[in-house]
Amino acid sequence: MEPSMREPLVRKMSSSYRTFPESAGKRLDKEYLRSLHNKRLYLAVFAAVLGNFSFGFALVYPSPVIPALEAHPSPALRLDQHTASWFGSVFTLGAAAGGLSAMLLNDRLGRKLSIMFSALPSAVGYALMAGAQGFGMLLLGRVLTGYAGGVTSASIPHMPWLLQDPAGIL
Repeated sequence: MEPSMREPLVRKMSSSYRTFPESAGKRLDKEYLRSLHNKRLYLAVFAAVLGNFSFGFALVYPSPVIPALEAHPSPALRLDQHTASWFGSVFTLGAAAGGLSAMLLNDRLGRKLSIMFSALPSAVGYALMAGAQGFGMLLLGRVLTGYAGGVTSASIPHMPWLLQDPAGIL
């Protein structure tokens, strides 16, 4: 075997390869570390990402709730196979409406206010489901949480990019 075949393809970088002088590199590192301490930026991105968490929670909500409602003592809240399928799937109708209306909301209100607005139908939907006295309240709560999930899923993916700090870590 030839000696050149034994050499690794990627060699260690030599000390002659420097993009910045040593002093400039340390200065840039300090500036970079200072830019990472923007707590308001992290709070804004974290709050926006909680919208996606809420969307995921609302999406899987029927999984543990349907068996409990199938055995519920109140006939107004007891689900059969037909009503259980509506309870599980009506969320997607709200999500589709929310995703489509997010285009208009983002243009009119902006992404930040659209995300803030989506908290209202989400909270009302969860409150309706928590205090439901009948099947209609359960369905309306699912539609509202689906609508909020549709708005957030259409608006939030752009937020970290819009709030991006100069260092570009988010």
